[in-house]
Formats: sequence, structure tokens, C-alpha cells
Amino acid sequence: MKKISVAVLIAALAAPCPALASKSLDCFYSPRPTVHQPSPEQGRHPKCVAIAGNGSVRVLSRHLKALDYSDDGLSVLSFEGGMLYVKPSGETLDVLPFDNGADSFQEGLVRGRRNGKIAFFDHSFRMVLPPKYDFAWPFEDGLAEVCSGCVQAPPDPADPEHHTAMEGGSWGFIDHQGREVVPVSFPRDEAWRRKGEVGKQ
Repeated sequence: MKKISVAVLIAALAAPCPALASKSLDCFYSPRPTVHQPSPEQGRHPKCVAIAGNGSVRVLSRHLKALDYSDDGLSVLSFEGGMLYVKPSGETLDVLPFDNGADSFQEGLVRGRRNGKIAFFDHSFRMVLPPKYDFAWPFEDGLAEVCSGCVQAPPDPADPEHHTAMEGGSWGFIDHQGREVVPVSFPRDEAWRRKGEVGKQ
């Protein structure tokens, strides 16, 4: 049996595991007000999040303390490739970006993309509805519009906000339990027509 020297073994154990290796990224957030800065503005902060090899995100402690948390105990932080809700404990929830900010909670739920599909989460960051559809709009009046097989269209060059639309696929509506009140099997216009019929029942 081939022998391995103690020095080689120690060096191997000390080397960082590729799966656990992390990188630090700059991010944008609004710092909490202080005596010296009573109305601080959102800005770029260097190396405030660490991204592990498995994709998990950790907000570095000094930035965690500097975040401005709202009355619901959450703060928003963005970085290249991600938009997070953050708790003072350091727990994070990766959500969809929307109108240059984080997707807002609608009827107690917020959207996040997982494995290429849309999932819904509550304020405790618990996944309430698992990722099933290629896209979903926020809940409104107890229902959320969802689609399968739809794709994101290129931004309209004439739109200064660079908004994009979802095109194609099959559309329908789900309720808070994930039940398809309007089956996800119609063109979008027809799904909306059937939603209107459901509302009349």
C-alpha cells in the first residue's frame, strides 16, 4: 500500500474544499440612520456578502448590523445576481427583483425562483407553495396568475424602464393552497376570461 506523508495529509486537510469555497461580493442597501447620518441613502458597500460554493449567501456581520430594518423586521439587500430579504439574525431569503427593488409581500406571500421555477414564501421565510410554474404574478384577491412553458420576452427598446413580458405557454390561476382554480392549460386571454367566470360563481 502506498504511504502518504503526514505533511501531505495535513496540507490536504487544510486546503479549502471547492464545494465550500466562498467569494465576497459588493452589494447595495440602505444603512440604518445614525446621529451622524440621520437620513442615509442607499449605496454600494464593498464585500458585504459571502457566496459559498453551494450557492448559499451570508451577510457579513458588520453589514448585518448596519442594515436598516423595517417594522416587519426585514431589510433589503441586492448584489450581482441576487435580491435578498434579510433578518437581523442573518437569515436571508432570495426573492425576485421587481421594479428595481425586491418583490413585495402580497397577501402575506412573496415570490422567489428555485430550480428555475417560482415558489412562494411567507414572512418567516417558510416555503408555502413549492416551485412548480415557470412564472407567477403576485397574489391578488386570493389568486395568483401562473404559467407553464412561458418565456421572458426581450425588453422593449422604447420602454425607458426596460420592462419585460412573459409570452407563450399555458396560463391559469392558483389559490393560496396551490389549487388550480383555473387550470393551467389555456392561452393567457382565455385564462383571464375563465377567471372572470369563477368570480361570478
